Amino acid sequence: MGDSDRKLLGAVLATGIMVLMISFAVGDDASFFQFLMLVSISASVAFFFTVFPGSRFFAIALANFLAVYSCIFVVFVEANFTTVERSVAEASYILPILGFMLGTFLRREAIRDIVVSHRVQEGSKFRRGLPWALPLLLVGIATFAVPGQALSATHESYLLFGAMAVISFVVFAVSSNVAAFLLDTGLVFEAFFKRVQRLTIPAFAFVTFYSINVIVFACFYRILDRFSEGPNFAIEGVSRSITFQESLYFSIITLSTVGYGDIVPESGALRALTAVQIVFGVLLLLFGFSEIMSYTKERGAERQD
Repeated sequence: MGDSDRKLLGAVLATGIMVLMISFAVGDDASFFQFLMLVSISASVAFFFTVFPGSRFFAIALANFLAVYSCIFVVFVEANFTTVERSVAEASYILPILGFMLGTFLRREAIRDIVVSHRVQEGSKFRRGLPWALPLLLVGIATFAVPGQALSATHESYLLFGAMAVISFVVFAVSSNVAAFLLDTGLVFEAFFKRVQRLTIPAFAFVTFYSINVIVFACFYRILDRFSEGPNFAIEGVSRSITFQESLYFSIITLSTVGYGDIVPESGALRALTAVQIVFGVLLLLFGFSEIMSYTKERGAERQD
């Protein structure tokens, strides 16, 4: 298996895992919508592999795009169409996908030239391909007026199906521009992941130092708590001794400056120690990013030589 095949396999696996995660997250237990989402994405990808040979990056970008579309669709339905009939919601979900597939099939010759070119469009052409998203955005914004109308389930179903029909028509009309946009996205992500691969070693070194910081200060917190008098921590509102597992957790949220509030330092010594860890954490981030950038530049210079 060549290097390009391994990269393609990695991209396919990552996309498949993401699609599965989204399907289990947005659907109920063994829901038909979950099944519909998996089938529609898989069928769309298979369709483009068949109609456009050599479209592997385009098909992967399409799968990711449809996964994002599925998330947006569920959010809009749950926020604006709370009483819509489930069968109507499922039919509405599939409409834009069918519109895009039909549009690309009818324009397959023009789109094939775009897909097999394997190059990102020039900036002006890329910008000309984006206005198709404006009517889709306007339709989505307009649906936020639905919850204030006190509509029946039947009327909400009509509105949702009508809105998705409009989106489906727009996608059908501009399918070639959407295809160009997806190809550009796929190629840009391919170049991005190539650069990320070069950061594996410095990123691993950074994570190692980050982990050492977490563990060392977790030990400090635990030792200070064990060998000092009086409570040092308030854990979920109760002053008590901290366990090592809890000290690791407290060290992580302190270093990340999240501060959930479930574990709070009470003694002056402990507050001073947390301040020291935060300062060390900020310095670690600054030096870590600096070293990663330096490493990247040095490797880039070596490749050019």
